Amino acid sequence: MGGRGVRMLGMGLIAIGAFFCVRSIVFAASTDDVAQLQQSIAEKKASIHSLNAQLDTYRSKIRDLAGKSASLQNDIALLENETAMAELDLASTQNSIDQETLELRIIDGQIKDTETELAQRRAILADLLFALNKNDSQGVLEMVLSSGSISDVFDAAQQLESVNDDMKSALEATKLTRATLADRQSSHKEKVNDLATTATLLQKKADDLEMHKNAKLVIAEATQESENQYRTLMSELRAEQQSITNEVSSLQGTLQDKLRAHDADSTGETTFTWPVHGIITTLFHDPSYPFSNIVGQHSGLDIAVPQGTAIEAAAPGYVGRVYKGQQYGYYVLLIHANGFATLYAHMSRIDVEQDQYVARGQVIGLSGGRPGSVGAGFSTGPHVHFEIRSNGIPVNPLPYLPSE
Repeated sequence: MGGRGVRMLGMGLIAIGAFFCVRSIVFAASTDDVAQLQQSIAEKKASIHSLNAQLDTYRSKIRDLAGKSASLQNDIALLENETAMAELDLASTQNSIDQETLELRIIDGQIKDTETELAQRRAILADLLFALNKNDSQGVLEMVLSSGSISDVFDAAQQLESVNDDMKSALEATKLTRATLADRQSSHKEKVNDLATTATLLQKKADDLEMHKNAKLVIAEATQESENQYRTLMSELRAEQQSITNEVSSLQGTLQDKLRAHDADSTGETTFTWPVHGIITTLFHDPSYPFSNIVGQHSGLDIAVPQGTAIEAAAPGYVGRVYKGQQYGYYVLLIHANGFATLYAHMSRIDVEQDQYVARGQVIGLSGGRPGSVGAGFSTGPHVHFEIRSNGIPVNPLPYLPSE
């Protein structure tokens, strides 16, 4: 073969050697970092496994306690175990987030390496094609004239063509690797986002269960840690709930004529606005309600606001009842059109009187709820307990309230 053909073939072989060495050079630099990340991932997995085993133990304890009759000792033990389980659940989720984040770092590194590899291979291929195509017609003529055999020219051309095909195939494989890594990256990011949402919910649960610790103290103080007083308290609180339900139905009938006197406010659909603006700490029929064994399901929303926040009437109506109860503390019951009533509890001050008409948004009093304060009743912290009742029955307020 002539010198030109040899040079072209040699140049092609050197190029393909450099082309296929790129991957090993790129990944060699990050091997130590990847190994360290993988070690951290293994540690996170071990921690998650340990925490999940502890969670199973607490779940079993809670199932046993939930199956027992309501008692002071049982309720306090249930609160303690739920608090511990929430803390473990939060720790396990945080470890899962850390694990996914570490795996994402590995994938990010692999994508970066693949991008570098792809750029280097493209540069090598471009240089080779430029050299082969430079003065192409003269180059081929020179090869034919200087070659001792035309078959040598064809052999060289075929080998270079093979080199070109191999390099193109390797480029396509690298592109496919990059696409696969991008899919994995997207999947892990979704997992991290999902886990972050879960962690936020679990943090709320942990905050709620901090309230349960306070509930334990409230129960202990209200009963003087006596099982007999506990049962008496439970009976009194449930009687208060039933009394309110009965009275709403009675008041709804007696106040209809007065409500009709305010035609502009009482005709058509009854709409509601928020009585205060704060963080909802307990939902309607919330399974985490700490006093469910004593008074039954939670009949409204608990909205956390600072002590002394102004409470506004959620709809126009008449004050049906102003009362100082044991469970709700100081509370106001408003009667509205279309069989609706609203209740505002744990008030530190009441600014309206029974049988008084109030407009929507009118201040009816101030919030309370701080344990031991005036009007707090059975409460674990500053908040407003807000109920909407339809024909005397508590309903979920959220569908009736505007989105905040």
